[in-house]
Parts: sequence; C-alpha cells; structure tokens
Amino acid sequence: MKRIVKTTAALLAASFLASAPAGADQIIELYSGNGTIGGTDSQITFAPGPLDTGFGSVFTPGSFAAASAGAAATVINNHPAWTSAAAFNANATTAAVPAQWISNSPTGGAQFGDNGSSALYAIEFTITDTLITSASIDFDFAVDNLLGATSPTHGVNEGLFINGTALSGSTSGGGFSPIFNFTRTDIAPLLVTGVNTLYINVTDVGGPAGLIFSTTINIEGSTAVAVPEPGLIAVFALGLAGIGFGRWAHNRRL
Repeated sequence: MKRIVKTTAALLAASFLASAPAGADQIIELYSGNGTIGGTDSQITFAPGPLDTGFGSVFTPGSFAAASAGAAATVINNHPAWTSAAAFNANATTAAVPAQWISNSPTGGAQFGDNGSSALYAIEFTITDTLITSASIDFDFAVDNLLGATSPTHGVNEGLFINGTALSGSTSGGGFSPIFNFTRTDIAPLLVTGVNTLYINVTDVGGPAGLIFSTTINIEGSTAVAVPEPGLIAVFALGLAGIGFGRWAHNRRL
C-alpha cells in the first residue's frame, strides 16, 4: 500500500511540474546579405515585380507563396549614392551581424545596365514559444527606392508583412540614404509557434534597385509540456489507490 501511495504522489507531482509554464523569451535577429558579394543570399528569396514601378495589385496568398519559393536574392555592392554597408552597420540600432545590400539582379547596385526591379522578398524565422504573450519588431533599413508604396502611382501594398498580413500602421517610405526605421510593438497576433515569414516589399521607381536591412524581433512567451487533464490524473490516482486497497484487504483475509 505504501508503494502505491508513493507512486501516486510521484505521478501527481510530475504532472504538476510538467504543466507549469517555463519562461522562454526569444530575441530573433534577421538581416540582409547572408553570403558574399556577387553570390546569393542563403536566407532570402524573392518574387520579381515590375520595372520602374511598384506592384499594381494587392498581394494575395499566391504572391507570398511565390516569394517564399522564389530564387535567392543576390548580395551586391552598393551604388555610390547609397548608404554603404559599413555606414549602415555602424549606425543601425539592430545590427548584431553586419548586413549587406541585396537585389533581385546581380547588377542591382550598378550605375548602368540591368539594375533590377521591384521585388517581394521573404525570410523565414522560427519561434519556439508555445504561448506568445507579446512581441515587437525593430526594423532598420535603406532601400532604392521605397519600402512599399500605397499610392496608385508607385504601387498599392505596404512595405512589411508577417505571414502575409501587413504590419499595423504605415510601413511605406524610406530611401537609400540615410538609415530608416520602423518599430511595432503589437505583432504578437501575427505570429505562430514554429516557422514564420517576414516579407519585405521593395518598390523600384527607376534606375538601380536594392535593399539593406537588419531587424530584431522580441518575443515574450512561455513553453509548456502537454500533460493529461487534471481530472484524468485524479481518476488514475484513485484507481491505483483502489487497487492497492483491494490487495491489502485480500492479504488481510488470507
């Protein structure tokens, strides 16, 4: 009987410990230029857009799927008029790892020739928290020409999306010098446990096309191990106790 009681107590204690949430805040850092100049970015893909103007129709799930499944972006040297990668990294508030310029064309930063076009870029990140209580994004960037555009002249889409949903507020604007920043503190509803995707809409309005960015996503949440319902644990414990009592009574009769 004592052994049964000890086993039941251990099960109840283990279930309590397993169901207690553990702190699991995450800091996720993403940046452009995951590779060497002239090569491809190992983390960022894109869907190409029109030349010298922005995307003329509202993005659909197919638009985001195309960006995620698209070709890899190219890591490039900056155009002379652009903020250099060194200057960007020296002044960006989020630069934990040096960022580099990228384009959807190997000559996106050249002064002449094929300079690239508008593009919808995609970069994935993973969240391990099972419960996401709050989250923010701090996004530093420079871009030729604009991050998104919500006027019919240059396009109709915002500049930043998470999992296909535009971030709240305006995420359009910017330029290739100096550094620009967007900060949002209300992105938790857009996030999921597991793989997420940040989409960046670059609008080209003529000439070279390129993007440099670094971003920090702060997540507050917790992890919890799935356990049986408390009611089931109680029933199981009572069952074990009943078995033990039956064996005890049987032994007494013997």
